[in-house]
Amino acid sequence: YVETKPGTGYPTRWEDQTKYRGGWVVDGQRQKSLRLRLQGKWGTLTNIFYNPYLPTLDDYFEPWTYDYQNLINAPLADEQPTARAISMVTGKYMDTIEAGPNWDDDLGGSQVYANNDPNFDGASDEEMRQINEINSTEG
Repeated sequence: YVETKPGTGYPTRWEDQTKYRGGWVVDGQRQKSLRLRLQGKWGTLTNIFYNPYLPTLDDYFEPWTYDYQNLINAPLADEQPTARAISMVTGKYMDTIEAGPNWDDDLGGSQVYANNDPNFDGASDEEMRQINEINSTEG
């Protein structure tokens, strides 16, 4: 999958270093050193089978396929048959699809994605107004 901007990415908000504890931090005031934000050696050992900061299925998307047999085997009718989405995790029909690969690629310029982008967390109201103005004029 390709990451594009603007948008929150894949998994959702993958750049949110507070949520996923990614990247590095500077330790110490005089003798500065880098350390991993997530954990050290012992933290890695204790979290080898479970890491509460990893993205979940909801942060990615629930993979799905379609009920193509309904299209193929549909009897002649005045209405067009549809292929309902089926979860590839549970095998059950899905009523709504909320995300997918490159989901925000098509909607990347929308204000919803710009407002939820962790890169803009420190932006002023005026900066967000300008970003939203750019988003509303592109397309």
